Amino acid sequence: MKDTNFSVLFMRDNSDVKSFRVSPRRLKALLWGLGILALAVVAGLAVGLHSFVGYRALLSERRSLESSLAEAQVALERLGNINKIQQAQGKEPGGAKTKAEDKAEDKALGAKAQRAFAKVNTGAITVENLRGQLSSSGLTASFDLNNRGSAALSGVIQLFVLRSDGSLVEVEAPSQDLTYQIQRFKRISTSAPLPSGLNRREALGLRIEIKNSDGETILGETYALGN
Repeated sequence: MKDTNFSVLFMRDNSDVKSFRVSPRRLKALLWGLGILALAVVAGLAVGLHSFVGYRALLSERRSLESSLAEAQVALERLGNINKIQQAQGKEPGGAKTKAEDKAEDKALGAKAQRAFAKVNTGAITVENLRGQLSSSGLTASFDLNNRGSAALSGVIQLFVLRSDGSLVEVEAPSQDLTYQIQRFKRISTSAPLPSGLNRREALGLRIEIKNSDGETILGETYALGN
């Protein structure tokens, strides 16, 4: 009877020959198994690649949502601060005032709020990673300046504390801490005593105004203060 098995020989120079007999059915099953395994590996790679692309898209969407949420929170903080200022400027109980006095107060409040919450951004520079704290001992502030243009920038920075009545009190920080000359990036850090006549309860926020070497304000923004 004709032998239909396959003989597989393994041979080394310093050892005996070893042989294995494999039937065509088993060999075919082995080849099919290897083919199925290869298809499973390819399918796994495809699924992994699809999941990775989806993860990158979700991550990008998450970052976009976080950025939108941060902007919304800043807007809400501004609205809350304006509301506090309006409450602080409200009429005292029993204090009757004329319409002319009310209009004068509203006009004064509007002028203060306009300066305190005016947003100036020419796109030349950005403020990131701001940390500002006002305590009984004084004010500490640190943030990153990023030059968005190709040319170097230089100038000065002014810091103001926003009071509950809507007025701004300039912070007398060391001048060397509030000057900058950057090509791409610079870390700003300073500390200063409390402005005269100001206490922690009156402080609503910190306003940063950045001017270039020509004295032009290229960025102005009001931020919340930490405890």
